[in-house]
Amino acid sequence: MKYLILFLLAFQTFVFPDVFQLATIVDNHQLIPVIKINGKIVIKVKDVGTKQVFSSSFERSEKIYESLQEMGDQRTNLNRIRIRRNKADYVAYIDNIEVYRVTPSDVIGSDLTVYQMASLWRDNIVSAIKITNFSSSTEIDEQQSQFFSDFSMPLISFLSIFSNNSIFVVFFQFMLFIIIQVVAILLTFKYLNRQQLSTFDDFKKRIKTLQSDQLRDKHLISSLENQINDLSQKLGLDDSDNVSNINP
Repeated sequence: MKYLILFLLAFQTFVFPDVFQLATIVDNHQLIPVIKINGKIVIKVKDVGTKQVFSSSFERSEKIYESLQEMGDQRTNLNRIRIRRNKADYVAYIDNIEVYRVTPSDVIGSDLTVYQMASLWRDNIVSAIKITNFSSSTEIDEQQSQFFSDFSMPLISFLSIFSNNSIFVVFFQFMLFIIIQVVAILLTFKYLNRQQLSTFDDFKKRIKTLQSDQLRDKHLISSLENQINDLSQKLGLDDSDNVSNINP
């Protein structure tokens, strides 16, 4: 049961990945864009940046949001963010791909350095993606303790299957997963079987066509042989007549 719960929770984590959001908040009477992961604010984009690459802080936040979402398709990617210095800026990379850039203008009005701000954004991201893992582990501990406490009293454990919604839902999800897998296997087998039957029927048709062509060729050869024999007989008769006419 313990391993079944672990498997199902891991399956749920895979099916329901991290949630990325692009939102806005009011900070010091100013509307600024923010990026959230699993409901937690990880980046506040207060400035457009010193290089004027973007027309506004909102455009810059959209670029960072798209980069995070693209890299966040695999959760392990966001755990591998590395900070590197690029002149006065500090850039966050994943496998030499730039995810975001922190410039000196981002730390105006704060007590942080540019490197500290870049590290803060990274730590916020790593912390946010661990939220689902923490909640999953907490749920595992609760379900394990519930299971072992029920196991000490068999009759209560049996009755709790119907009264404990969490265990019932987990069992239902597991059965649904098994049914989906079985249906997928049956449909695949049925499709392959049809393909094989179609190929076999096509092969039989080709064999019949070949046999028909052979019979037709055989008749043609037989007809040619008969014609040759007739011509040979006629030639033989003509030669004998010529010989008889020569002799007195």
